[in-house]
Amino acid sequence: MAEPIGLASGVLTLVIFAHKSCLTLYKTIQSFKTHPKRVRNLIDELEALIGVLESLDETMKLHTDVDIPALDLPLRRCSSACDEFLQELQKCCARSGGDRQSFRDWAKLRYMGDDIDDFTDTLAAYKSTINIALTDMQL
Repeated sequence: MAEPIGLASGVLTLVIFAHKSCLTLYKTIQSFKTHPKRVRNLIDELEALIGVLESLDETMKLHTDVDIPALDLPLRRCSSACDEFLQELQKCCARSGGDRQSFRDWAKLRYMGDDIDDFTDTLAAYKSTINIALTDMQL
């Protein structure tokens, strides 16, 4: 059986990776001058998700004896989704000339066949899952 500290540090590592992926995507999107409403909604959701990940990080550091294997998959998928969306965003920028001042291809941006609104909903689901686990830890 694994040590509690080892289990917690594994989840903590996933929290750090997910946080980094979300933050990188957030900063990249913020670097564009044009933000249609759908993109502003994505930015808001990323900010909220980053906040939940930061709270989870702080809580995990305080409660090293807590084991949360249920967060393993959501944290991995959250990190992957942000990394993959960032790659799609960068591909779209390359096709449009890479002008960060007035990127106008937001409507054409797709991730796994879905649009920005669907990706925002996906992030909201990850945030909710993580927030439920976080709330449970704090009780």
